[in-house]
Amino acid sequence: MSYSPAGLDRRGYRRVVGAATIGTFVEVYDLLVYGYFASILAEQFFPRQDATAALLSTFAILALGSIVRPLGAILFGHVGDRFGRRTALVGSVLLMSGSTMAFGLLPTYASVGILAPALLLVCRVLQGLSASGELTGANVLVLEHAPSDRRGRAVAIVNVAGNLGAFTAAAVGFVLARVLSPEQLAAWGWRLAFVIASLIGLVGLYMRTRVLESPAFVALGDKPRRERAPILRALRVAKRRLLVVTVWTAAASLGGYMLVGFLPSYLIRAGRLSPADAFAANGLSVLVLGLSTLLGGYLVDRYPVRRVAIGVLVGTAIAAVPAFLLIVRSGTFAGAVAGQSLLAVFLGASGMLGAVLSMVLFPVPIRFTGTALASNLAVALIGSTAPYVSASLIAATGSPLSPAIYVLVVTAGALLAVVLGLPARQEEPT
Repeated sequence: MSYSPAGLDRRGYRRVVGAATIGTFVEVYDLLVYGYFASILAEQFFPRQDATAALLSTFAILALGSIVRPLGAILFGHVGDRFGRRTALVGSVLLMSGSTMAFGLLPTYASVGILAPALLLVCRVLQGLSASGELTGANVLVLEHAPSDRRGRAVAIVNVAGNLGAFTAAAVGFVLARVLSPEQLAAWGWRLAFVIASLIGLVGLYMRTRVLESPAFVALGDKPRRERAPILRALRVAKRRLLVVTVWTAAASLGGYMLVGFLPSYLIRAGRLSPADAFAANGLSVLVLGLSTLLGGYLVDRYPVRRVAIGVLVGTAIAAVPAFLLIVRSGTFAGAVAGQSLLAVFLGASGMLGAVLSMVLFPVPIRFTGTALASNLAVALIGSTAPYVSASLIAATGSPLSPAIYVLVVTAGALLAVVLGLPARQEEPT
């Protein structure tokens, strides 16, 4: 029985979805593990005289590792739009697995001195390059295989895989914090988390070599190889569309990085929770994130994208300050779960909506490049810097609510971009 535009049966379609999602799982897992173990990494890779400076340096490397993402977006976008979505995805998961394995084997500051943070940065740069093509490529591949009335739910599954990666990272952090002593966790326990991810990535590599290419890309024939570079065409014909997706992704990634990259450490310091309780509270909020993603996919398949997008942004703006108040004022496990879950209700839907925008705004020949460039610019400038900027805002203002104001301002910018730049009617561009 035909199930997708490519004529795949259900088994073939599930294979495409599985191959797309496993890399997204590893990408988010890697990022979250870094955030969860930021305090330990600060101790292991930087001098211990100033704990705050070491933590800020650790978050800075997280952000610096994403500076290369726009460059990676051009690279993987070119491959994806010229040679195929599958080819780009095989390359991204191969690079991701190698850099993650290296991460788990790095020497510490006590062993090699200043070389340790330098090697830490190199691994983050390689991870950033791989990530620049990962989620974009996975979303595009699944969207182009999916029936037109199930695209929202299809891309929601890919994004839920990211949520599952976040939950798994929280679970691994929780288990390691419970099973190992603080000394064991700092000495070698954190390494296990990265080695596990690299092995899963190798499974993803095998799966991606066995899936069919996107039917939309195949339908182009040899046209992609005869036309000018995708990046040049995107900059010439899709400037306004690039801006809309960039601003949207800035808001979505800011909230996402805030939730899973910054709040675990924030819960320990400002929320006064133990590391194990902070991991558990964050993990529960990630479950809410996954449910929100699925709900967002269902809504997009039933209602206009523009209407759903505006509703999600308004909800995020309203929830930002109350969510942080719950975390800070309560100082309890229940308050931490409630505050994070309030944000997660809207953030899950906003993440998957960004992928659907690529179908609405970019034609097939530049879809990979346009989406990758816009989303990775946003992540490099706003999303990945969220932990560092949030910690700096608190240090500068003395207010633990300053990150919430940051979320509110960026969300307002995204709302303006959607209102002015997103068409009311949902039609695939040509």
